[in-house]
Amino acid sequence: MAAPWADPAGLAYLGLFSISGVACLLLIPRAGTFDDPDIQTGMAWLLGTAGAWAVAKTAFFLVPDPFREPAYTIGLIFGFATVWAWLYFCSAYTGRSFHRNTTLRRLGAGVFLAVTLVKVTNPLHRLYFTTSEATTPFRHLAIEHGLFHWAATGLAYVLAAVGLFMVFELYVQSGYDARPLGVLTAMLGLPVVVDVVAIATPQLIDVIYAPIGVAVFAVGTLFVFGPRFLAVRTTAGSEAPSVFLDSSGRIRDYSPAATSAFPSLAGATGDRLEDALPEVAATLESDDRILERDSGEQTQYYLVSADSSGVGGSTARVVTLTDVTAIERQRRQLSQRERELDERNELYRAVIAASFAFVFRIDLDERAFTFVSPSVEEFLGYTADELEGGPISVVMPDEQTTGLAREYLDQVADGEALQIRDFPLQNRDGGTVYTDIRVVPIYDPGVSEEAQTADDIVGAQTMVRDATERRRREGLISVINRVLRHNVRNELSVINGYAEMLAADLDGDAASKANRIVETADRLLDLTESAREIEANRNQSPDVEPVDLVPIVEESVRQLRERYPDASVTVESPETAVVQALPRVETALWELLDNAAKHGGERPSVEVAVRETDDGILIAIADDGPGLPESERQVLATGAEEPLVHGQGLGLWLAYWLIGNFDGEIDIPEHRQGTTVEVRLPKSPAA
Repeated sequence: MAAPWADPAGLAYLGLFSISGVACLLLIPRAGTFDDPDIQTGMAWLLGTAGAWAVAKTAFFLVPDPFREPAYTIGLIFGFATVWAWLYFCSAYTGRSFHRNTTLRRLGAGVFLAVTLVKVTNPLHRLYFTTSEATTPFRHLAIEHGLFHWAATGLAYVLAAVGLFMVFELYVQSGYDARPLGVLTAMLGLPVVVDVVAIATPQLIDVIYAPIGVAVFAVGTLFVFGPRFLAVRTTAGSEAPSVFLDSSGRIRDYSPAATSAFPSLAGATGDRLEDALPEVAATLESDDRILERDSGEQTQYYLVSADSSGVGGSTARVVTLTDVTAIERQRRQLSQRERELDERNELYRAVIAASFAFVFRIDLDERAFTFVSPSVEEFLGYTADELEGGPISVVMPDEQTTGLAREYLDQVADGEALQIRDFPLQNRDGGTVYTDIRVVPIYDPGVSEEAQTADDIVGAQTMVRDATERRRREGLISVINRVLRHNVRNELSVINGYAEMLAADLDGDAASKANRIVETADRLLDLTESAREIEANRNQSPDVEPVDLVPIVEESVRQLRERYPDASVTVESPETAVVQALPRVETALWELLDNAAKHGGERPSVEVAVRETDDGILIAIADDGPGLPESERQVLATGAEEPLVHGQGLGLWLAYWLIGNFDGEIDIPEHRQGTTVEVRLPKSPAA
């Protein structure tokens, strides 16, 4: 038989298959430049099996006659192996996991071994192929394929088609212009057409031309379209806008979603990214990868990311812009909320630091601390960690105080807010300190304020103020007040007694002077009585209650008429006038009535009017005296009692203090004659 290379047709067949085989085998190292290890493996096996298949076909034409059939059989085995390598590559490239599935791999290996066994045993059964001499298109050993061949070939074509479907589906999903890749991939199926033609005409040898298509696909993928091939894989299956850049940063393609979101991309192929989309390029270079874009109706937010992948010396960079508007808005809202909470917490901390020694929360069921502010350490010596979770008895000086604290907490559990003065606490050293405490209930935050009941109380919030200095100061004042008041009253009583005896024994100017001493002593005794009243009212609870002013005014007027029988006192009042105060408001009204009668002249005239107004109850006390001195006006208007601005006694200051303690007001309108003092007290809701 003449050598194939002696005939032009034979030389063409040798050239096609030998070049295809050598090309595939030489490209195996370049397959290792893919970034993905699974794609590397799939491409390497595809090149290796296809290359060995083509080399075996070349050998089929070159080796002597006894070795031709074995060479062809070896080629068939590598050809069938190429199908499985192709499926592995397609699964890895399209992001699927079929190539990792153990069951599928075992099934594929079983099918491959079964078909290989049939091929190897062909000399025994001749059901796969037979041979005969042929002279067209050149002298060669012609192959006549049998039933088993067509069954195996049909299976191979179906499996190859499955791989092609996966790849073309990826091309469509990418949104890029994948036509060049489609043409390249179609080259894999072109040899099938040649196979069909070879069956119909003797001008072509029926030897399966698939290795040539694999070689063309490999060269195109690894050298010509590598970056685009990988870019398609990166963006497929994603609806996010994406832009495909080459290694120099120029735009090579973009998805339809990208032109919808960024119209300036249209026609930007070949431009640099920073020229077409400067804001995107700037975001890529920044630490914050969130791009804020005003679309007119609302602000959109995109997460800008770039994936680089390459093969050989070519690199593809795909910029993906993921719409994170909903998440970013939520994140910014949460961030704003966190800033607001931080500001509130700082304000809360500053208020606590400025107003209270420390703050703690109490579990009302366990009677234990659930939170203690760090400032407790400076006040009691305990750290917050030492107290949190512990019982409240830790800071109580004795069992009696602990029991009292539990009674207070029971009231809070019923919904009451408490203010407690001079409550003793024990510090770490065992010493006792005194505090002013405010305790309020904490309600379940899930219950609206309108629906809150005692059953919704989950704890107690307690604010503690150091009362040590105040207690020491008030104690000192109280001692001084009692000592001076007691001693002054005793000494004044002696002075008054002797002055009265002198006034009775003397005549003329001397008697007049003695009477002046008696009057002065009486005023000083009145002063000590006012001091006694202030002392008596100093520590009384500020909690108010409904009080009817009419009987109080009437009783005060009765006493005024007894003390000043020459005075003319008239009263105008409704049947009731209920205010929010305490019964000791009588002391304030008496001081004002007494002042009006005392300074009204020899026959004073005092008019008292009680009436209801829109904002409360008004008590007007008018006299016909010479008018209130400016110093006395200052006492009633501002409570001023200073060395240079002082009244003739403490009575008016006591009236000012008591009325103010009931959230009332004192006003002194201007009159041409006499003085009118107007007292306004809040009306009781129970009225």
